[in-house]
Amino acid sequence: MRAKGRYPVRIATAAAATSLAAALVGCGGDTTDDGRVEITVWHTESTPTTVEALNEIIADYEAAHPDVTITQESVGWGDLQVKFQAALAAGDLPEITQVEPMFVRTLYAQDLLVPLDEVVDSLGDDYLPQLREMFELPDGHDYGVVHAWGTDSVVYRADLYAKAPGAGTPEDLETWDDSIEQWEAVSEANDGAHGLMLAGDAAHNVNEEVYLWLGSNGGRLFDRNGHVTIDTPQMREVLEYWVELRDSGALSPAWSSQTYADSLSALARGEAATIFSFGRATYTFEDQAPDLVPGKDIKVAPNRPVGPSGDEWITQLDAEPWVVFKDSPDAEAAADFLSFFFERQNYRRWIGSVPTQLLPVRASTFDDPEYQALPEVRTWGFWIDMQRQMLESGRAYPLMVTQPSDLELPYLSDLYGSEILVDMVSEVVENDKDIDEAMADAQARADELLSPLYDD
Repeated sequence: MRAKGRYPVRIATAAAATSLAAALVGCGGDTTDDGRVEITVWHTESTPTTVEALNEIIADYEAAHPDVTITQESVGWGDLQVKFQAALAAGDLPEITQVEPMFVRTLYAQDLLVPLDEVVDSLGDDYLPQLREMFELPDGHDYGVVHAWGTDSVVYRADLYAKAPGAGTPEDLETWDDSIEQWEAVSEANDGAHGLMLAGDAAHNVNEEVYLWLGSNGGRLFDRNGHVTIDTPQMREVLEYWVELRDSGALSPAWSSQTYADSLSALARGEAATIFSFGRATYTFEDQAPDLVPGKDIKVAPNRPVGPSGDEWITQLDAEPWVVFKDSPDAEAAADFLSFFFERQNYRRWIGSVPTQLLPVRASTFDDPEYQALPEVRTWGFWIDMQRQMLESGRAYPLMVTQPSDLELPYLSDLYGSEILVDMVSEVVENDKDIDEAMADAQARADELLSPLYDD
């Protein structure tokens, strides 16, 4: 999720199959001589309330299972790559970890994951089908269970838009041309503010915009044969759009140096009228702009503008799953803990720790009186409802996925981690490189990287 400010993480790739499989022999597995089971859980939730919620769940599980000890580690996305690779080399991976959706296929292709059918079955029909379907793989088993989810939203300052009454709001936007005209008008109507701010400091966030804008322009990152496809008319239009946003003054010139947190602060301070954000942003707004009224001054739009070659927009679905590694001797106990984690009362603790960001995978939770009574849900319920609407629309796709079949590619993470797309955008938007030349260079780099991994 953007809120983590994470950087590209390459957990495993098809090219590393042999070394990875070797490293995993005997991985995990801290069963002691006296029969005690020791389980390590890695996750990427750094919020203190979330860490404490998991501590409480762990304590209750250990009380019921005195032969089990569970240790949690909150790992920042910026540190996960180094930590994971070191664990691979040492043959000492955790029993349970969170991963990006794209990595499940990579790990599954190497036969490294244990099925989590019992965990999924414990959720039953209450498990949102859009989430379950992503990790029910070709052999019919479930290899990942989403811990929580959210969708990327267009967030805007209605009070700033009101100063440009003829421009409308993001909810009125249909095309990219409309958005340029609107954001330029809002920039002109607000001294010191720009219509749009992007978080371009981290490669992760640039990758996000590329695939979302490409998918909203009828484009794809991979063709029907699963081959990378960058040098296309649809990608050219994405880069032209980015340049026009820059040249028109609609996009803040500071965008390429902004972290995700910076973009949230820009909206809170009135330096940007529009950003793309997940729900954890609510805490920044409450802290830095307490006088702004949620749902009145700060709003979210249920749509995105569509490119000239597109028919409908897409947005990002953040739905990171738990996975359990197959070679851990404690895999069965790890799966049992996950079933316990998803029990209603336990799970309510987890999602209740940051309820605007960690949306529940259990459909019934949304109607739970205890959930509805949470202060954040009462205040920001309109944003939560909007995210549910986006999920149910079928237009919310995981990172780097412009259509569902892309998630089947085990080398999707290789393109993500390569920064090829990020370099292309930087060369064009920041350095004025010729668009066709930049796309050709990116295509050549991607072909060199991925062609050895193709099945045909």
